[in-house]
Amino acid sequence: QKLEIKAISWQQASGILGQIITFFRGVLLLAVFFIFGIAMVIINNAMMMATLQRTQMIGTMRAIGAQRSLILTMVLAESVVLGVLFGGIGIALGSAVMSWLHTRGIPAPNDVAYFFFSGPKLLPDLNGGNLVVALVIILVVTLLSTLFPAVIATRVSPLRAMQSDE
Repeated sequence: QKLEIKAISWQQASGILGQIITFFRGVLLLAVFFIFGIAMVIINNAMMMATLQRTQMIGTMRAIGAQRSLILTMVLAESVVLGVLFGGIGIALGSAVMSWLHTRGIPAPNDVAYFFFSGPKLLPDLNGGNLVVALVIILVVTLLSTLFPAVIATRVSPLRAMQSDE
């Protein structure tokens, strides 16, 4: 029948709306990376303070024979435990909020929101794979922000253990 049909991507078919959606996706991604950067700075500062407060303890451990690898492993293990613990608490609270929002829905206040929500309400859905990805991201951000304080901790001299704070 010689129908003139050709396949095109959804972005070409949607025209300017597809470009707007792609733009908002980029803005959202940029905001997420900004939040991760802030989280890394906060975690880094907290771990740096915790490491500096334990300088004498680390120095004493080094004086009695602890290797640098043990100190590094100790600091990184602490950050992993904290990341899993508080990341798990955050994931549990976030899951509870998402489940509540899924049952209630978020109403679209105007036509633009109606378009982005694809209807009168946004019903967010919770996926187990997203929870695993969230925990992995939490651990990666925590470990990356702890590397510098961990390296600082390995450089503590045993002589430092003999010095007092007074």
